[in-house]
Order: sequence, then structure tokens, then C-alpha cells
Amino acid sequence: MLGRPEAKAARIVTFPQPRLTDAELVHAVAQGDHVALAAVWNRYVGDVRGAIHSCLGADSATDDLVQDVFLGFYRNATRLSTPSALRSYLFGIAARACAFELRTRARRFRWLRFTKTGELPDGPVAESPLDSRDSLRALRRVLERVPELPRMAFVLRYAEDLSPQEVAIALGISDAKARRAITKGRERVLALGRGEPALMAYLRTRSEDE
Repeated sequence: MLGRPEAKAARIVTFPQPRLTDAELVHAVAQGDHVALAAVWNRYVGDVRGAIHSCLGADSATDDLVQDVFLGFYRNATRLSTPSALRSYLFGIAARACAFELRTRARRFRWLRFTKTGELPDGPVAESPLDSRDSLRALRRVLERVPELPRMAFVLRYAEDLSPQEVAIALGISDAKARRAITKGRERVLALGRGEPALMAYLRTRSEDE
């Protein structure tokens, strides 16, 4: 006697699909696969949002910029020369989107993690009457005086912790040019920061570990 169809269906086991690599996702997106695009979104939307926050702080344009980053990736997926470097590529789009936003709105960077731990303290600096708000204001003044490319390289290297090679991929420049931009940005921030008493407790003068 044949069993009921629904009883047979109940015994079917669905196995999870294997996790695709970044390179495989890029290839699929380049072929117009919207499911792969959604997978890229789910994998990296948090990182992209964090990168934009590093540049702009809490900003009303963040959601629009996040969408612009992934739209830019979708439109140019066929042009990625190193698909395995997807994360760095998305960071690069985010950095350029922020730079454009700042130029068009004549705005400045609001926040950047700059201490050894990546965060400014909530309270006053030890042995200093200056609080973190003074430091943030001083940092804004410093960053607005750093040229665009060194500033983006500086943010990607020290705020997002990309390697110099990843910074190069993110910004679409050579490794040598990326290293020069990182060095120029860092030297500029350190030089200008020395004129800001509120930043002196946070500046780190360690040599670049490249």
C-alpha cells in the first residue's frame, strides 16, 4: 500500500547552501544575480555603515549613502580586478561617497577613532582639565585641514584598520601611492594635532608598522 504523499514529503531533508566566498559572490552579482547581491548586503552592510559613521558621525544621510555604496558595487561588479578584496572595495566606495558628501555640503568630519583603543574616553583625560568634547572639536579642526586623499587614506588605515594594500584597493590607487597618502595623512594630523592641547593626550607617535 502506498503511503500518503504528504508523509513522504515530510521525510525530505533540506541541507543548507554552502557559504559563497566574496569572489564567488562578486562573480554572481556581475551576472545579475540579485540573491547574491542580497548576500553581499547582509555580509557587509554593518561594515559599510561603520565606515560611513567613522567619516560623518551620526548623520541623517547615512542610510542613503549605504544604499549608494551597494548600488555602486552592483553597477561596477564586472570591473572588479580583485573580487576577493570585496570588503576593501566597498570601503573605498564608502570613503569616496563620504568625501563627495562633505564637498557638496561643505561639511567636515565629525568623529574619528584615533586612540590606541579606537575610542575617545567618556570622561576627562587624566591630569588634564580638558574633556572629550574639547578633543572632538579639536579633531574636527585638524581633519578639515587635511587634503582629501591623505584624509581618506588616514581614515581607512587608522579608523577602519585596513592594511596599506587594502587601502590601495579601496581607493583604486597603487600600493606606493597608498603608502604615501597614509604617511602624508598621518604626518599632517600629528603635526596639526600638536597645536591642539586637547589632542595631545591622544596622539600616538608610534612608527607605521607596514
